[in-house]
Amino acid sequence: MTFARKTLIAGILVLFVLMAGAWLVRLTLKGAEAEEVIVLSGGSMKDVLSDAIGRYATISRDRIMASYGESADFAAQLTHGGKGDVFVCHDPFMPWAEEKGLISEWKTVAYLDNVIVVPKGNPAKIRQLSDLAKPGLRLGVGDRRYSTSGVVVNEMLARSPVGSSVASNIVVESKGHAVRCESVAQGHLDAAIVWNAVAFAMRDRVDIVGVDRTTVDAVTSATYKTTDLRNIRVTAGLVRQAATRESARKFYKYLTESCADLFAAHGFRTEGVPIP
Repeated sequence: MTFARKTLIAGILVLFVLMAGAWLVRLTLKGAEAEEVIVLSGGSMKDVLSDAIGRYATISRDRIMASYGESADFAAQLTHGGKGDVFVCHDPFMPWAEEKGLISEWKTVAYLDNVIVVPKGNPAKIRQLSDLAKPGLRLGVGDRRYSTSGVVVNEMLARSPVGSSVASNIVVESKGHAVRCESVAQGHLDAAIVWNAVAFAMRDRVDIVGVDRTTVDAVTSATYKTTDLRNIRVTAGLVRQAATRESARKFYKYLTESCADLFAAHGFRTEGVPIP
């Protein structure tokens, strides 16, 4: 074989290798195209979920798009075929959504507890739930008919010797935990009962007083069945229609297996949840 022929063959082989390499690169890039994952989340989880999404962005090219609102509204949205890949909420909505066939799988990622927030310095000297019975005190709580926090408050007051006196001090019932915290910070309320994570986010503007969660046990409703009021779970679920999408499954796995440290850092209770 002549030198010229050997050179020609070598050149063809090099060209073939280069073309094959370019084809493999294009194939890899196509397979790695970023996908959009839609997360529906209750508002109380907004700050921690924002951090989880930010940290996930360091290991994935997928775009995580979060929408925040009322857990009950998102559950209804999924019922009517609304878009969503991962559902993050608190009790009692996830077991209900699973029973309706909306969720493929779900896990508990943290817990919410009711706490009392008071103005900085705690001028009314609130130390425990019974102190909310002080005459003239202006108290804000969650909606006692429709909000989970409010239902817990109702059960606590029903079991307290001074429950009726505390109830008489309630001047605001609302779904917005952050709004109640803000009202306390601005002096419009003397105290409010809110979720621990929401209070933690405003700890520079309000003082936080713990509430004994063992004073309640469970409540049963026709719609959501039995809910353990001592342990209000924060849950993340993979929406059934997204169960076959690798991008949705990967973020669900990350949120449920690698973010307990973030939930703890944002004031959620995480006992029993493995910290990565």
